[in-house]
Amino acid sequence: MYRNLSDQELAVKLDELDRAALEEVYLRYWAVLYDHARKMLRDDEAAEDLVQDLFTYLLTHLGNLNINSSLSSYLYRAVKNSVINRFHKNSNRQKYVDSLKDFYNQGSYATDEKVLENDLKQRIEKAVANFPTKMREVFELSRKENLSRKEIAAVTHTSEHTVNAQLGRALKILKSKLSIWFF
Repeated sequence: MYRNLSDQELAVKLDELDRAALEEVYLRYWAVLYDHARKMLRDDEAAEDLVQDLFTYLLTHLGNLNINSSLSSYLYRAVKNSVINRFHKNSNRQKYVDSLKDFYNQGSYATDEKVLENDLKQRIEKAVANFPTKMREVFELSRKENLSRKEIAAVTHTSEHTVNAQLGRALKILKSKLSIWFF
């Protein structure tokens, strides 16, 4: 009986909550909609799921479908829109996953680097604190105050040669104390 109905008559029957009309639509269109989805998705399982979801939608919305065009146009457009939505969701999902990866990677490296940086600072400060008074003063003026060797000599009332010697010894001490940490 329903095999002889036109698509337009089937659409009217769908609006009348006729499940037998939906069965006929399923028999007529499932294979062609599947092929249509498969061509767009290039994935057999995804195409099958998409078409099944479309018919589930049709079943749950019988009587409220508002088919204003031909039934075939409505169904093809529904498949096309579902494919577009799937691509959009997958694209957003991938962006979200990439964003999480970036956040995780940047966060963990940044945290690790910050911990290592703080540890290195503490080791340097501890080593500098153990320098003789004059050597510590020269080193801090050089590294913390960014003074030139000539300016340090003027501030400490010593010669540039003494400043050079003090800085050279300070750097040797730091190298020896920190080389163990690096290796």
